[in-house]
Amino acid sequence: MTFESSGPVAVGIDAAIVADHQVTLRRPEPGRPGVIVERFKVGSTVAGLSQLTERLSAFPGSVVVCEPTSMTWLSIQIAAERAGCEMSLIGTRHSARLRGALVGKHKSDVIDADMLSRAGEFFALDPTRPPTPQELALRRVVQLRHRQVVAQNRTHRRIVSLASWAFPDVWRPLASSRAASLGVLRRWPNLAGLSRARTATIAEVIAANTRGVSDVHRRAERVRDGARAWVEFWDGRLDLDALEWELFELLDDYDTARQRIGRATAEMTRRWEQRWGDDPVLMSVPGMGVITAPIVRAFFGDGQHLDDAKAAQSYVGMNPSNWSSGTVAQPSRSITKEGPEELRLAFYQAANAARMVDPQLAEFYRRLMVERGHCHAKATCAVARKLIGRTWAIITSGTPYEMRGLAGEPITRRQARQLVTDLAVPDRIRARTRSHSTATRRGRLAS
Repeated sequence: MTFESSGPVAVGIDAAIVADHQVTLRRPEPGRPGVIVERFKVGSTVAGLSQLTERLSAFPGSVVVCEPTSMTWLSIQIAAERAGCEMSLIGTRHSARLRGALVGKHKSDVIDADMLSRAGEFFALDPTRPPTPQELALRRVVQLRHRQVVAQNRTHRRIVSLASWAFPDVWRPLASSRAASLGVLRRWPNLAGLSRARTATIAEVIAANTRGVSDVHRRAERVRDGARAWVEFWDGRLDLDALEWELFELLDDYDTARQRIGRATAEMTRRWEQRWGDDPVLMSVPGMGVITAPIVRAFFGDGQHLDDAKAAQSYVGMNPSNWSSGTVAQPSRSITKEGPEELRLAFYQAANAARMVDPQLAEFYRRLMVERGHCHAKATCAVARKLIGRTWAIITSGTPYEMRGLAGEPITRRQARQLVTDLAVPDRIRARTRSHSTATRRGRLAS
């Protein structure tokens, strides 16, 4: 069935990975949901995408709305552009809220396509700029690396959990150093073997994996004595060989993820340098380094697809959400997280480093911690939001970052370091925010 075109329509497409794409065409009507013109399916094959282009060609100027499901949206965007239509992506959080508001707990491909065709009634839809092949390749490497970082951290938490119940007296003297704790466990995965090890040998392993630690021999004694105590405690109650096998598997997973992170980092750096060279403009931003800069370029590119600093903050998902009902308004809630998590983490890490070298960011961070009572994470997110805006301004203008004092005057790096030192947050303030955060979490558990 075909329909004569009478102007643009709203197009919602539930993109599929292994099935067919579900498409809904809706004729908008002011103040009303509009009328569904047509529903149909197309395959994810070249033939199916050609069919999509043909069907949409009757409605040039229409906006096609998809969720960023895997990378299937890219082929749909190409098909839509060939039909003279624009593409807009809506985040999964927004779509989930919209689905809940329109249809409650029901979900199907048809429901999702119908819901996406109405997204323009509720959200401002910005055209999606397709990345260049070079940008897409760098972005894919960044995403792969991020997954391995997440996998490594999850494995480390499992190791911590295992050690915390199976031999906490061994783990606690080493917990302050991840390298030292993993080094000892790699050398002696069997608790009985560790209990028989010489103190000097344990101290050598700890010293080889730590720097500037003066009580290495004392730590080694505590580790060996703890191992002996737990071997005696578990006698006849726990199979230490099975514990060794489990620990060995976890360490192997950790080391595998670390190797993959190393390979992905090398490939990410190669592609970044191939496209941006030394990238002196971006590298001039405080907090940017050889890890964070490629991630920023993978998603920001030259920044021209973002209209202003606020759009950049919204793209990363670091802008605060808002909530209002009647006379009650909460304009500054938690961040939206409507953006690439790899980019959000990179800016968070960059902000944590930037506040220790940039006086303006250090003063902003201190004010949030001291006067507003924010915890470290919340204050760092606010610094990251400010850093995103500055980064966008730098890369779009092509002008290197200039360090400035609290009054906005240009200063040297040495002067900046001195100012940052004077703006350090007192330890008592950090202790207060930590205790407040702990009390808040406990209160939520009890409520």
